[in-house]
Amino acid sequence: MTHALSPDSTIFVGGPIHTMTDAGTVEAVRIDGQRTTAAGDLDQLRMLGEADVVDLDGRCLMPGFVDAHTHPLMHGQCMSWADLSTAASLDDVVKVLREHARSSRAGAAIRGYGYDQHRLAEDRHPTAADLDRVADDRSVTIMHTSGHGYVANSHALAEAGITAGTPTPPGGLIDRDGAGNPLGRVFDAACDLLTGPDGVKITNHGPNFHLPDAPEALDELLDDAQELFLAAGITTVGDCQVTEREMTNYLRARDDGRLRVRVSMYILSSHVGMLRRLGITSSLGDEWLAVTGVKHYADGSLISGTAYLPCGCGATHGYLYHDDAELEDLLADASAAGLQTATHAQGPDAIQLVLDGLARAPRPHLRHRIEHCGFATDEQLATMSNLGVVPVPQPTQIYRYGDGVRRDHPELADRMYGAGLFQKAGLPVVLSSDAPVTLPDVPMACWAAETRRTSSGHVLGDSARVSRVDAFAGYTTGGAFALRRADVGSITPGTLADFAVLDRDPLAVPTDELPDVAVH
Repeated sequence: MTHALSPDSTIFVGGPIHTMTDAGTVEAVRIDGQRTTAAGDLDQLRMLGEADVVDLDGRCLMPGFVDAHTHPLMHGQCMSWADLSTAASLDDVVKVLREHARSSRAGAAIRGYGYDQHRLAEDRHPTAADLDRVADDRSVTIMHTSGHGYVANSHALAEAGITAGTPTPPGGLIDRDGAGNPLGRVFDAACDLLTGPDGVKITNHGPNFHLPDAPEALDELLDDAQELFLAAGITTVGDCQVTEREMTNYLRARDDGRLRVRVSMYILSSHVGMLRRLGITSSLGDEWLAVTGVKHYADGSLISGTAYLPCGCGATHGYLYHDDAELEDLLADASAAGLQTATHAQGPDAIQLVLDGLARAPRPHLRHRIEHCGFATDEQLATMSNLGVVPVPQPTQIYRYGDGVRRDHPELADRMYGAGLFQKAGLPVVLSSDAPVTLPDVPMACWAAETRRTSSGHVLGDSARVSRVDAFAGYTTGGAFALRRADVGSITPGTLADFAVLDRDPLAVPTDELPDVAVH
């Protein structure tokens, strides 16, 4: 949890305190008001003036964790839907949705999240016909675990007006039979069709997961998400896809005094014209809520099979959201305007498009980011280092989805989200959750980065591991670096007094006990 900030002076002592700086582990830390004043020997800190003393009683204190790539409102919304993450068959999917429907308002749309086709016995995506078994008189939609698309039942397809005559938009997928009739799967840019006539529209700028809900419902869901992040020791996040839905939600939370997690917002590239019209060419905001940069998408999802991999190195080939010139222009324009970019790119071709665009207006101080950075080549990593581009992977996905990636792309899988490979190329280690794609669980993520074990026990790319210390740095100083924040992610004089308290020292426990370390 986050230590409640006090207007008075407090000294923490009595357990390992990891500053995540060159000072290493210290005996005590002192805060005055909302800032860290000093870290070091207890006697020295007492000499700075009167202070309450809090005994950690052997527990470990670390900086509040920084999750550089998340989707908090989406995470809260998904937590209110049927959880399909453990479904092992299509019958399981139907059963869980039916059970969820019993607790829903009569006639209300039924929503689920987290299905993974690789974990289903049928080894395929569900279809509209499968979901019609749940209900045929109301909308049933389920989100893929990647967040990159949905499967809709026949009622939901009809409600959205998706027919054989509906064109498939660029950068999207509508699964069809031989006659062109929709089969239920609506992915990536095609998701605009599911948000309704008055919903958020983003065209070919990404997967539209911004399903509408009443403002008061969204407020409650954001509150729920914040509780989950804080319970995980995460005090600062980067929301990597902000549209008008998220922006108004955050502003309401801030104005109502409900914003409890510090948020750096990356505005989706479909909305960047608004920033230009307002003359926003730099970060804007305060320590709680700020516009930080722009989110772009190059290709689709690795774990859903829509990432662009035309190399003949696997079972799926995917697609790009933009043609070459369009994406390069978007990135070059954003960089020239002084805006940090964070671009989703999985396959080598997609990553190259990002690098080509950023090379046209190189500004290393902006710390442009590549999100996921799935299968970057060694040459591309060297280019990233030269351009000052920061990769932001999600190690827990190696554990949860690595076996499916091995099956789909055996020639490339060992490079998946290769934090150790990034580090060897001189790039910073930055780790994140991409919640709700994986849960915001820092010890689990650091275990996955250290071991690179999949759920079957296979080690996915031994050379891509990072050390325990570097993994936790990726969730503290590394995350802060990616967000261009110097006020969080470490315990040092002047930083905000955001702390995570853990029941054991995560840097000292045996490897296989690391996922069991709990935040208090």
